[in-house]
Amino acid sequence: MKQLLAILLVFLTLMAPPGAGDISPVRADENITMRVDSFVAVKQSTVTARIADAYPITMGLKFEEIQCYRDLGFVSGWYVYDKYQKKIPVIGQYHHGFFQLFKFAPKRHARLMRALHDKTLKLDEFENVQHYLEWFEVIHPWTAPDGLVTAREGSWRSGDKRLSITAFEWRGMFEPQNNFQLVIESAARELHRLDLLDAVGQAGEYRVTSGNFACASLMLAVNQIARTDTGWNVLIDFSRTSRRCAGDNSGYFALQLDHNYQVINSQGYVTYLCDKRGKFLDRGYAGDRGQRYTVVEGHHETPDDRRVIGAFFINDATISVETPWPDMAP
Repeated sequence: MKQLLAILLVFLTLMAPPGAGDISPVRADENITMRVDSFVAVKQSTVTARIADAYPITMGLKFEEIQCYRDLGFVSGWYVYDKYQKKIPVIGQYHHGFFQLFKFAPKRHARLMRALHDKTLKLDEFENVQHYLEWFEVIHPWTAPDGLVTAREGSWRSGDKRLSITAFEWRGMFEPQNNFQLVIESAARELHRLDLLDAVGQAGEYRVTSGNFACASLMLAVNQIARTDTGWNVLIDFSRTSRRCAGDNSGYFALQLDHNYQVINSQGYVTYLCDKRGKFLDRGYAGDRGQRYTVVEGHHETPDDRRVIGAFFINDATISVETPWPDMAP
């Protein structure tokens, strides 16, 4: 646990289908857009430390909105002087293993916490901060040029006073959780957030993937949206990667939402297996069923023995299967 923050973001090389990872919103019409947000949140963790090596403190910190593959996010919580046990609220930012916490006046703190809760808080709120009451800065261990690993260190400031933070140690257990949300925004700027891991049935595999600040080896992105009589069709690209090619696949999740953006139906389709299977646009199809794709096996592994094993159509953000293929479901 002592080295937990020193091990940050296991970067994964993702082989995504076209469009996966694109965070730009997809517009259904002039009234609504949809996009996927992905981030890591960490339940409250407990820290002990000493200010000026003389004043023992305990901190309860929650790491939120840690953006996958960017290593940025927000930190909120409290600290107490162990002698007095009165919680002092703090909020700040996490950035590549360093974090800064600020004690602000109550109204300012409340405003920032509301923005954090509403997911409208911006990291620039904590750049060049003025008029704070207290400031904590903590730096994770790093390897010096001579090979020695430095200790975790930090400082506390209030006004012109600056004191060191020593004996910094994690006491509580981290439990990072991966989050993928379908963010639906109306023309009136109203936001609705849908938990995509639950919606596509992947929460059990990808909600918690490690005891580290590691993003899930999963990518989700909006491909198409279409309005229907009952609500919305939403087509999601997905890509899943592993340490070995044999575990890599990608394809689509087709969602049906009602007018309240609740999931009516969800179906998944695997159209790519690393070195084994892929999909190809049928440019010769001229019918009215949408874009026709063939699912081909052997185009990488045995290119001289390519076989069409299935076919499907994409139309109005839905998939209709013409010829089912083996292992079609994720």
